[in-house]
Amino acid sequence: MNVFLVLVAFAAIAAANLPNLIKDKLWRDLIIYAVIFLPTLVLGVLVVVGVAVPSPIKAVQALYRDVLHLSFPPQS
Repeated sequence: MNVFLVLVAFAAIAAANLPNLIKDKLWRDLIIYAVIFLPTLVLGVLVVVGVAVPSPIKAVQALYRDVLHLSFPPQS
């Protein structure tokens, strides 16, 4: 039931946004919208189903620490 509600919510969001993008022929915007929308939909369904989705903060921390070699003092 929860998966159905997530799908209905995403369908409503798409129904509100996609017609204008298509009508105005904003193809690049439509592609960017799809690139953001589809992974978000998949993650939403995975969370509802009960799959343990890793925190994106861990990836951001790894980027700062390992790739950019930045460190921040702990907050008190």
